[in-house]
Amino acid sequence: MMAALYMEAFLERDFLAYESHRQDDSEYNALRLSVRRKLKSIADECVKRAKALGVALDSQAGLHHPYSFNNFRVREQRAYCCRSKRERSKLAKFFGEALGKDAETHYIQTVIEVSLDDQVVEAALRIHPQAWWDGEHLKKRVATPDGMAAWCAALKSLPAGFVLRMHDWKKNYWAASANPQEMREYFESYTPGNHWLHLVRELPREDALEMGDAAAEWLVESMLTLLPVYQMILWEP
Repeated sequence: MMAALYMEAFLERDFLAYESHRQDDSEYNALRLSVRRKLKSIADECVKRAKALGVALDSQAGLHHPYSFNNFRVREQRAYCCRSKRERSKLAKFFGEALGKDAETHYIQTVIEVSLDDQVVEAALRIHPQAWWDGEHLKKRVATPDGMAAWCAALKSLPAGFVLRMHDWKKNYWAASANPQEMREYFESYTPGNHWLHLVRELPREDALEMGDAAAEWLVESMLTLLPVYQMILWEP
């Protein structure tokens, strides 16, 4: 494991900024900005290491202040890795003027992200509901026996703790025990265009604080383990 000297440790105050009674308080914007920078450094490191593995990504970070886009509440802070600008432009060109604007955005994508709220830090892969091109590609892939076997194998190869969820539904599908029967159940309900797909590994606040600098490294490594799943999902024109 590489020493995480380039990334700051999480502090108790980082989590407090996202408690419900502070989410709409602009006085916490400066603190949330510092959290945003911490998470962005983690995403940037993921981009750097992914490039060394032959995967081109860009990184972005979410809003840290109350705004109309987040309904004037900052419930969580996030930074994420997505398709490179070149790949997004290729998608936009393929879809044309009507759909191309969605395809070229950095957030309407399949992303590998790090996020923090008042309880946990997460490393996650997410398919945005409007990134239907990736969602449909994955659904078609797992509709074949070979594709389903490859999907289950990819999930089972992830480190312990990853769980597959859909949108805001409560049911968990643990990656370590992925099997065709449960995955068929999942994909019968999953509708690209309507639902988020979440593949998440959580680090509780108490553990993140106790780990110090090592928490950031844990998150980077967790994000990098998602690359094979990420590549399996991406659709290319």
